Amino acid sequence: MKIFFNGWYGGFFDKTNPGLHVGFFLDLFKKVYNQECGVGTFEESSILCEFCMLINTKTKLNDKKWKNTFMMSGESYTNKYESQYDCVLWMERNHKNIINMPLHIPYIYTNNFLDKLENQEMRTSVPKLDIVVIISNPNGKTRNRFLELLEKKMNITYAGRYKNNIGGCISYNYNTESYKNFVSQFKFIISMENTRYETGITEKIVHGMLAQTLPVYWGSPLVYEYFNKERFLNLEDDSVEGMNKIIEEMISIKNNDQKWLDIVNNNTFPENGKLWRTIDRIAKDIRCLLNKKPFDIITKINVICNPEFELERYNMVQKLMNDLKINNDYVEYIAPTYKHTIKDDVYNYYTSPQLVLRMRRNGLKKTELSLTLNIKKNLENIVKNYKEGIFLLFESDIMASNDIEKLGDFLDDINGKDWDCIHLGMFQDNIYDIPITPWITGYRNHGESLPEPLVNYIKQNCKNKKYIEDITDEKSEFRLIRKFHTRCTDSLLWTYKGIVKYLNFINKMERNLSCPADYLMIHFLENNIDFKHYWSVNEFFKQGSNLGLVKSNIQ
Repeated sequence: MKIFFNGWYGGFFDKTNPGLHVGFFLDLFKKVYNQECGVGTFEESSILCEFCMLINTKTKLNDKKWKNTFMMSGESYTNKYESQYDCVLWMERNHKNIINMPLHIPYIYTNNFLDKLENQEMRTSVPKLDIVVIISNPNGKTRNRFLELLEKKMNITYAGRYKNNIGGCISYNYNTESYKNFVSQFKFIISMENTRYETGITEKIVHGMLAQTLPVYWGSPLVYEYFNKERFLNLEDDSVEGMNKIIEEMISIKNNDQKWLDIVNNNTFPENGKLWRTIDRIAKDIRCLLNKKPFDIITKINVICNPEFELERYNMVQKLMNDLKINNDYVEYIAPTYKHTIKDDVYNYYTSPQLVLRMRRNGLKKTELSLTLNIKKNLENIVKNYKEGIFLLFESDIMASNDIEKLGDFLDDINGKDWDCIHLGMFQDNIYDIPITPWITGYRNHGESLPEPLVNYIKQNCKNKKYIEDITDEKSEFRLIRKFHTRCTDSLLWTYKGIVKYLNFINKMERNLSCPADYLMIHFLENNIDFKHYWSVNEFFKQGSNLGLVKSNIQ
């Protein structure tokens, strides 16, 4: 397959540009299309890939019919045709036609730095020099203000064009061993971005990691998702007070050799020291964007399952996905926590006090806690990767049920309606019963009254009916009944805003996760009456362990 690259900068095609060259894109597109890709002329190419600033040329977007069109943006986002490309590679989480690609990722792959970053040698000696700044662009306002304060308290070596004080700029390209060796002579390198973007992490922070020194960063508010927060200093508060606080921390570290070594010898990346936003994940996200989905409104399906621990269930879910003609690209299997992985200190952290004892004699099972933690992990994964969409979350014992053939029509019907979460699972005879549960939740003790706002809401909205139905009615093909309690957590359809609301709640609960996952969600629903949670009258899925069709991992 031939790719026409239009509007790119010098060094891109001959692979001499130290930041990013054509080799990265050819590797990426090979993974996207599962075939060899090469640079082609305008006439012979079926794929267009343009640089946002279109250097010395005009866009070819509408000059012929392309199979797919891509635009890659650098730090300056200047292309007015953004919405017309099939895919824009940019520094924001996935949404619309944008696929998240922070600039440090192609930089790492372009220069084959991944192994060096994931498997760094331990540093045993502390450099003598204090701080290095290698800057060409003088327009970073936050960075400039920080440096003005820093100059008053520490020695700074300016080795770039900006404020140079060594008699000339260093001549090494920043992807070379010579550059790395130069930086490694300093305790700190100022690795601040020119501008703040959502996931706008450039190669700057990588320089300090490779040189095994300590980067001082400002830029992306999501930087901790990509780099281990214990490995660098991050200017989160860019007020004068915040800047002075970081400077005082730098002085403290400078005067404590062991503390400096401990920081520098931490893992580069947060997830077991491995890069998580890999070229393979970017390619997978692009395939999800470009390829037709069986259910158009669903952005992603997450399954609480780990094949390492539940191979039989994993195979069962994969068969269900195949039966529904859902490509594996659209499915994430995330379940890092099982009862045997939960250490006692972790268990005690989340379950003190044991609120579940208000419901029963025995404390929370580790399997029950694992489900809550895995739900949390899946919701966090979605928020880390996306900023909009609709997501389906399954437990590992999910099975198709009576109305599965109508699922596509149902999803089309609810698209655009006002809801946060819908349970698609087993029908119950009392679906038209009162919208609250009589059960003791653990968070609400026996005899305790419901929150007053919820009681008032039910009085006003149930009227002469037992149930609340506010976005469908008796004439609707697919009916949704508003509920302030769950009927398990086996198959939940979430809007992105619903996920953010519930995840924020779980994070605030922190240690009080000592009741089963469905009771935790009931507690949330009872105290957040603006959250619109429904049961579908149609039964699209069923929970195998609940019906005795597969063995329960909890009971």
